[in-house]
Amino acid sequence: MKNVRFLLGELENAAEYYIDDINYASFIEGLERTNHVLVYPDTFDDDGVCLIVEPSLHDRPEQIKKLLKSVLSSYDKRPDDKRPDDEKRPDDDDIDLKGLEYVIILSPRVTFEWNGLVMVVSMEKFNLDLKTHHTRLVADGAYRLQACKQRFRKSVDDCNIKILSEARPNVPYVNHETTKIKKTIFKLVNKIIDSVNTIRSRTMNGECQDLIENCFSFATEVGQRSLRYIHREAWRSQLNFKLTRMSIDWVSFICDDCVPTDRKTFRWAVIALEFAMATNRGNNILSLSESEFAMLRSKVGMCMRLFISHVDIMGARQSYEAQEQQRQGTIGNAEGQSIVQQVKKYRGQIHNGECVNATQEGLIAAIHQLEFKRAQKEQEQRLVGKVLDEDPQNRPLVFLASSSSNISLRWQQGKFIGGGTFGSVYMAVNSDTGDLMAVKEIRFHDPSSLTKLYKQVKDEMSVMEMLDHPNIVSYYGIEVHRDRVYIFMEYCSGGSLASQLEHGRIENEKVVQYYAYQMLEGLVYLHKNNIVHRDIKPDNILLDHIGTIKFVDFGAAKILAKNQRTMGRTTLGAKTNVNSLTGTPMYMAPEVITGGEKGRKGSMDIWSLGCCVLEMATGRRPWSNLDNEWAVMYHVVTGHPPLPENSQLSELGIDFLKQCFIRSPQHRPSAEELLQHPWMAID
Repeated sequence: MKNVRFLLGELENAAEYYIDDINYASFIEGLERTNHVLVYPDTFDDDGVCLIVEPSLHDRPEQIKKLLKSVLSSYDKRPDDKRPDDEKRPDDDDIDLKGLEYVIILSPRVTFEWNGLVMVVSMEKFNLDLKTHHTRLVADGAYRLQACKQRFRKSVDDCNIKILSEARPNVPYVNHETTKIKKTIFKLVNKIIDSVNTIRSRTMNGECQDLIENCFSFATEVGQRSLRYIHREAWRSQLNFKLTRMSIDWVSFICDDCVPTDRKTFRWAVIALEFAMATNRGNNILSLSESEFAMLRSKVGMCMRLFISHVDIMGARQSYEAQEQQRQGTIGNAEGQSIVQQVKKYRGQIHNGECVNATQEGLIAAIHQLEFKRAQKEQEQRLVGKVLDEDPQNRPLVFLASSSSNISLRWQQGKFIGGGTFGSVYMAVNSDTGDLMAVKEIRFHDPSSLTKLYKQVKDEMSVMEMLDHPNIVSYYGIEVHRDRVYIFMEYCSGGSLASQLEHGRIENEKVVQYYAYQMLEGLVYLHKNNIVHRDIKPDNILLDHIGTIKFVDFGAAKILAKNQRTMGRTTLGAKTNVNSLTGTPMYMAPEVITGGEKGRKGSMDIWSLGCCVLEMATGRRPWSNLDNEWAVMYHVVTGHPPLPENSQLSELGIDFLKQCFIRSPQHRPSAEELLQHPWMAID
């Protein structure tokens, strides 16, 4: 799988789109506006094919020919693992968009007028395999395809372009062969999944539970990994369909074929239920028939009963096992006493020294056997063990490490992304799956301060792992060490909203509306789950590779820093003392600073959201004209933030901000109500 992924990553240097007749004129205007160049290839006149190239390719016909025929990028342009760590790599998200080179191949069904630059190129004719009304973008290397697509979409942002293929080789023969590879992978995965039930039926009468469990584990892992290489929607739907039904078969195998009292069954049931939960998430469960859903519900219930049977409720099992151990000890003592009595009985009768020695050796052997049985039972019941750490200062870390959020995975630390008072954030790679993720490292400089902390951190981790929403950063787990904690989260390559606003305001009001709409969607989810963020600001809002807004930083690292008496930006509750204020007050609601009435649930988040929208529209933070935080706090409590000018935001947008900045938290609208505001009616 890794070899196939590497091969496809090197060969897929093009993407294919479809533009309908209505939007074709605006599509051409967008390319003209961004100084693209129309190329007339004299050999493709009969085919109705024309080329449009990126501005830097103007008067460079040889480079255009090279791009159209290239299969692999040249060696000096490809990423090289032997380069120094500080050298910019091509797969980084900060690739310079100005240095990209790409060719757009058009096969239009309608005529269009071009008013931009034009050049004529003479080239030999070769097969392009481009259907009528399709548009293909060819990048100057597979590793730069994503960046080229981003720049291309920015040039024609207002056109409704339909993506036909996210990535494919430009050369038709290579594309044909890579398609065959994907078909072979799809067939192989289907065979592996189907073989599990075959093996299970053939070994029904034998004690082969370990073999079947390994087959289920292998088939599910192969199926989930192969989904990353299969982009055709029909194939993905079929594979998801099979994985969903295999999850039912796996849970049924645990309930029907495994021994309920075996400890291995408990461990297998956990893995099977996790897979069933993952595959039946979202709309996947709707593909199940009534009978399949009834079976899944029944088998999940049986697994839960299995879990309960392995849990010692109120110490009843331990008490019973202790009584049973005492009874076995009594029997063993009785056996020992009988041996002693026999020795005493024969001691007066036997005077032969060899017989006495033989009797004593038998007695000692019986005692050793009893001791061995006792030690073995204690180990099985986990009544004895080895103490690894007796230091009281490390107990909070032990409790934190025992939480359900603690995970164990192989990962490799990457480049530094950002940092602050509460730790450093790095990009990392999951060595098992190859996925990118973000890792926040929090160091403990004073372990003695952790005594009262572990429960708060554990509760915070529990809150983060139960959140599942497109506009909230996914949380994977934690890894606990003696002097630090690693928090694994979803990696957002677009950076923070604050970093985007460093370049100025967002001039397109549609983009501001879109971002505000996503933030409201995330807040609706949080508030319905009785969670108030309380620290919404552009620094805590991230964007992924497609521009989706994601909330981050729900207070776990802040709790750590606060308990270590580290100066930083802390989240303030309703009863926080003003003198301990160390946050950024320009995004805070008046009731947070004054400690007044709390108002409706999440009302403080609505005020902060309005401040973020205000900054997106104007490019300036609220109260940016004030020089210190105390002045900001005074104006927040006594007035309203300066609203944008009419040239910066429409009347509906300004009215939306006025609703966010209603001073009374009781009358301030909720996130769900703001979604119904006319300004949120995004086309």
